[in-house]
Amino acid sequence: MKENNTMGKVFATVEVSNSADEFNAKAGKLPASKIRKVQIETLVDTGATMLVLAPEHIQELGLQQTRLMRSRSVDGTVRDRRIFGPVTVKVGLRTMQTEATEGTKGVPNLLGQIPLEALDLLVDSKNQRLIFNPLCPDPEMGMMDIFCNE
Repeated sequence: MKENNTMGKVFATVEVSNSADEFNAKAGKLPASKIRKVQIETLVDTGATMLVLAPEHIQELGLQQTRLMRSRSVDGTVRDRRIFGPVTVKVGLRTMQTEATEGTKGVPNLLGQIPLEALDLLVDSKNQRLIFNPLCPDPEMGMMDIFCNE
Protein backbone atom coordinates (compact mmCIF):
# COMPACT_ATOMS: atom_id res chain seq x y z
CA MET A 1 0.00 0.00 0.00
CA LYS A 2 1.46 3.31 -1.06
CA GLU A 3 0.82 6.24 1.20
CA ASN A 4 1.74 9.88 0.79
CA ASN A 5 2.08 11.82 4.01
CA THR A 6 1.27 15.52 3.98
CA MET A 7 0.94 17.54 7.19
CA GLY A 8 -0.31 14.67 9.34
CA LYS A 9 -2.79 13.44 6.76
CA VAL A 10 -2.80 9.89 5.41
CA PHE A 11 -3.31 9.41 1.67
CA ALA A 12 -3.65 6.01 0.02
CA THR A 13 -3.63 4.90 -3.61
CA VAL A 14 -6.88 3.06 -4.32
CA GLU A 15 -8.09 1.26 -7.44
CA VAL A 16 -11.81 1.75 -8.04
CA SER A 17 -13.64 -0.17 -10.76
CA ASN A 18 -17.18 -0.45 -12.07
CA SER A 19 -18.58 -3.62 -10.45
CA ALA A 20 -21.26 -3.98 -13.14
CA ASP A 21 -18.49 -4.16 -15.76
CA GLU A 22 -16.78 -6.86 -13.67
CA PHE A 23 -20.02 -8.88 -13.43
CA ASN A 24 -20.52 -8.57 -17.20
CA ALA A 25 -16.92 -9.64 -17.88
CA LYS A 26 -17.37 -12.73 -15.68
CA ALA A 27 -20.56 -13.57 -17.59
CA GLY A 28 -18.71 -13.25 -20.91
CA LYS A 29 -20.71 -10.18 -21.95
CA LEU A 30 -17.76 -7.78 -21.84
CA PRO A 31 -14.05 -8.28 -22.52
CA ALA A 32 -12.02 -7.96 -19.30
CA SER A 33 -9.98 -5.23 -20.99
CA LYS A 34 -13.13 -3.06 -21.14
CA ILE A 35 -13.71 -2.98 -17.35
CA ARG A 36 -13.66 0.69 -16.40
CA LYS A 37 -11.27 1.42 -13.53
CA VAL A 38 -9.22 4.27 -12.12
CA GLN A 39 -6.24 4.58 -9.80
CA ILE A 40 -6.87 7.48 -7.46
CA GLU A 41 -5.32 9.13 -4.45
CA THR A 42 -7.70 9.22 -1.50
CA LEU A 43 -7.51 11.01 1.79
CA VAL A 44 -8.07 8.42 4.52
CA ASP A 45 -10.83 10.00 6.59
CA THR A 46 -12.04 8.10 9.65
CA GLY A 47 -14.69 10.80 10.09
CA ALA A 48 -16.24 9.95 6.71
CA THR A 49 -18.63 7.02 6.42
CA MET A 50 -18.33 6.03 2.77
CA LEU A 51 -16.08 6.19 -0.24
CA VAL A 52 -16.36 9.69 -1.70
CA LEU A 53 -15.39 10.14 -5.35
CA ALA A 54 -14.89 13.27 -7.40
CA PRO A 55 -17.57 13.75 -10.10
CA GLU A 56 -15.01 13.22 -12.87
CA HIS A 57 -14.13 9.75 -11.51
CA ILE A 58 -17.81 8.78 -11.30
CA GLN A 59 -18.22 9.83 -14.93
CA GLU A 60 -15.02 8.06 -16.03
CA LEU A 61 -16.22 4.84 -14.37
CA GLY A 62 -19.66 5.13 -15.98
CA LEU A 63 -21.42 4.62 -12.64
CA GLN A 64 -25.20 4.79 -12.32
CA GLN A 65 -26.92 6.78 -9.59
CA THR A 66 -28.60 4.39 -7.14
CA ARG A 67 -30.20 6.82 -4.67
CA LEU A 68 -29.95 10.07 -2.74
CA MET A 69 -28.66 10.29 0.82
CA ARG A 70 -28.52 13.13 3.28
CA SER A 71 -25.00 14.03 4.40
CA ARG A 72 -23.52 16.26 7.09
CA SER A 73 -20.28 18.09 6.36
CA VAL A 74 -17.60 18.92 8.91
CA ASP A 75 -19.08 22.43 9.25
CA GLY A 76 -22.50 20.95 10.10
CA THR A 77 -24.09 21.69 6.73
CA VAL A 78 -26.69 19.09 5.74
CA ARG A 79 -27.39 18.41 2.07
CA ASP A 80 -28.56 15.66 -0.24
CA ARG A 81 -25.84 13.80 -2.11
CA ARG A 82 -26.06 11.42 -5.02
CA ILE A 83 -24.96 7.83 -4.40
CA PHE A 84 -23.51 5.76 -7.26
CA GLY A 85 -22.50 2.16 -7.71
CA PRO A 86 -21.75 -0.52 -7.34
CA VAL A 87 -17.98 -0.11 -7.25
CA THR A 88 -15.14 -2.43 -6.36
CA VAL A 89 -12.48 -0.88 -4.14
CA LYS A 90 -8.99 -2.37 -4.11
CA VAL A 91 -6.26 -1.39 -1.65
CA GLY A 92 -3.16 -3.51 -1.96
CA LEU A 93 -4.47 -7.00 -2.71
CA ARG A 94 -7.70 -6.59 -0.73
CA THR A 95 -11.00 -5.85 -2.44
CA MET A 96 -14.56 -5.02 -1.43
CA GLN A 97 -17.72 -3.82 -3.12
CA THR A 98 -19.68 -0.77 -2.06
CA GLU A 99 -21.37 2.39 -3.26
CA ALA A 100 -19.71 5.76 -3.69
CA THR A 101 -20.90 9.19 -2.65
CA GLU A 102 -20.43 11.96 -5.19
CA GLY A 103 -17.95 14.45 -3.82
CA THR A 104 -17.60 18.12 -4.52
CA LYS A 105 -15.38 19.26 -7.36
CA GLY A 106 -11.97 20.29 -6.03
CA VAL A 107 -12.34 18.32 -2.77
CA PRO A 108 -10.16 15.19 -2.36
CA ASN A 109 -11.52 11.67 -2.80
CA LEU A 110 -12.16 10.17 0.64
CA LEU A 111 -11.73 6.62 1.94
CA GLY A 112 -14.17 6.39 4.85
CA GLN A 113 -15.07 3.91 7.57
CA ILE A 114 -17.18 1.45 5.54
CA PRO A 115 -14.41 0.56 3.08
CA LEU A 116 -11.75 0.68 5.81
CA GLU A 117 -13.73 -1.80 7.93
CA ALA A 118 -14.57 -4.07 4.98
CA LEU A 119 -10.92 -4.13 3.88
CA ASP A 120 -9.80 -4.66 7.51
CA LEU A 121 -7.40 -1.72 7.34
CA LEU A 122 -6.31 0.43 10.25
CA VAL A 123 -4.88 3.91 10.37
CA ASP A 124 -1.43 3.99 11.94
CA SER A 125 -1.57 7.65 12.91
CA LYS A 126 1.88 7.64 14.52
CA ASN A 127 3.48 6.69 11.20
CA GLN A 128 0.79 8.33 9.03
CA ARG A 129 -0.10 5.24 7.00
CA LEU A 130 -2.67 2.52 6.45
CA ILE A 131 -1.83 -0.94 7.77
CA PHE A 132 -3.38 -4.38 7.66
CA ASN A 133 -5.06 -5.38 10.90
CA PRO A 134 -2.28 -7.06 12.92
CA LEU A 135 -4.75 -9.82 13.88
CA CYS A 136 -5.01 -10.75 10.19
CA PRO A 137 -1.90 -9.62 8.30
CA ASP A 138 -2.68 -11.73 5.19
CA PRO A 139 -2.31 -9.20 2.34
CA GLU A 140 -5.19 -10.74 0.35
CA MET A 141 -7.82 -11.36 2.99
CA GLY A 142 -8.91 -9.40 6.03
CA MET A 143 -11.00 -10.53 8.95
CA MET A 144 -14.51 -9.54 9.92
CA ASP A 145 -16.09 -9.79 13.35
CA ILE A 146 -19.42 -11.60 13.62
CA PHE A 147 -20.76 -11.62 17.12
CA CYS A 148 -23.24 -14.46 17.25
CA ASN A 149 -23.34 -18.09 18.34
CA GLU A 150 -23.00 -20.42 15.41
